[in-house]
Amino acid sequence: MANVDLTNQTFLKLSKVKVGEVALDICKELACVSAKPYFVGGCVRDAILGKRLADFDIEVFGISLVDIERILAPKFAIEKTGKAFCVLKIHDFPIDVSIPRTEIKTGNKHTDFSVNSLEKCSVKTAASRRDFTINAIYFDVMNEKTIDEFGGLKDLRFGILRHVGEKFSDDPLRVLRGMQFAGRFNLKAAEETICLCRNLSPFGLSKERIFLEWEKLMLQSEMPSLGLRFLKNVDWLKFFPQIEALDKCPQSADQHAEGSVFEHTCLALDVFAKNKIGDRTEDLILGFATLCHDFGKPYVVTQSENGIHHHGHDEIGVQYAESFLKLINAPNYLIKAVLPLVKWHMIPRFLYRDNRTDSAVLHLANNMGRIDRLARLCYIDYMGRICDDKYDGKLTNWLTETAKKFGILTKQPMPIIQGRDLIQCGLSPSNHFSKILDQCFVAQLNCEFCDHTSGIAYLKKVIQNSDIL
Repeated sequence: MANVDLTNQTFLKLSKVKVGEVALDICKELACVSAKPYFVGGCVRDAILGKRLADFDIEVFGISLVDIERILAPKFAIEKTGKAFCVLKIHDFPIDVSIPRTEIKTGNKHTDFSVNSLEKCSVKTAASRRDFTINAIYFDVMNEKTIDEFGGLKDLRFGILRHVGEKFSDDPLRVLRGMQFAGRFNLKAAEETICLCRNLSPFGLSKERIFLEWEKLMLQSEMPSLGLRFLKNVDWLKFFPQIEALDKCPQSADQHAEGSVFEHTCLALDVFAKNKIGDRTEDLILGFATLCHDFGKPYVVTQSENGIHHHGHDEIGVQYAESFLKLINAPNYLIKAVLPLVKWHMIPRFLYRDNRTDSAVLHLANNMGRIDRLARLCYIDYMGRICDDKYDGKLTNWLTETAKKFGILTKQPMPIIQGRDLIQCGLSPSNHFSKILDQCFVAQLNCEFCDHTSGIAYLKKVIQNSDIL
């Protein structure tokens, strides 16, 4: 643990430019009217761990939300979107200002809550409504003092994920928050928390909220495998049957000494996490492709004297990957990008083994598009296992360098011969055009020509040998 002796300077040092300054300025403005502002939640947890601060939650005691708005409005632009939940948002800054509140569950949906403000209550009472002890640590801004009523500091020190109290059960989304916290902070759930989570289910949660937790697991986790293992421990894999099936699917020990497909997927996700490139979209695509790439194995598994096989798992896995991504409400762009990676992830190793040609890579790029993503997934897939031989990188290098040579590393091949070329060769537009253009494009993919000059020569031979003119 990096720092338990927090000061205001700690928060300034770890925050983005101006964000920490604005947060402290807000606290000073409120303290001038005898209110007591505290930093709380993720910003305190991350400051203790020495991590960069993405946002600030300020909880203010001894004042109404109306008065907070009145005091801050002359100096800060206030967004009122969270006002019904006793929260004010600061425009252009990732800062929430709230007052202590109670949330009383009134129904089965995640929105079925009655929210009541508590202008006068203790820090312990306010902290008792939070999910995990690591998120229930308060920092008294004006006195620069850390307040830990539920043992969050100790749990952080020993890597324990523990719920604060009985209110935890009011929002089942907290189980998925536990999933991503386990992966992000290398945490092991306390036994009492595991038991509590086993009695909850995600029914009634909005799919939008569900996807956000999976997104955080992929983008922010150092060990996403711990998130999956958390779901397994709390018996929540049954709500994601595509993953649950992996846990019961065996693999050949000579290729996968780690055991089941679930174990391989866990190892692969941790390899992915170590090789993120910092591009949100690309990392999301590769993260979910890694999670989904072997979803087809449980449905094609066979066993013979030569071992365990999963022939055709790549193609059949597409439907299970799609159903999972829709289940968690993944955006359409993500589904569209992940499914080709699942379908084609086995092909590069077959090409490298049997048919290491430029034409093979051109056809592959035409079928699935982004060779750079496929190369990353091949590396992750190979490294995500326990084996004696080390990956020499030759497959990935061959695939990448060949794609670069043809300018198709990040895009599909574009036809060199266009309709205008046919017209320049004396042809009039007709229903023959598409057939000729298709023939030329196939020849291009087969490396029968590689530039416009050689393409025109090929086109003239096609015309000469046909009866179109």
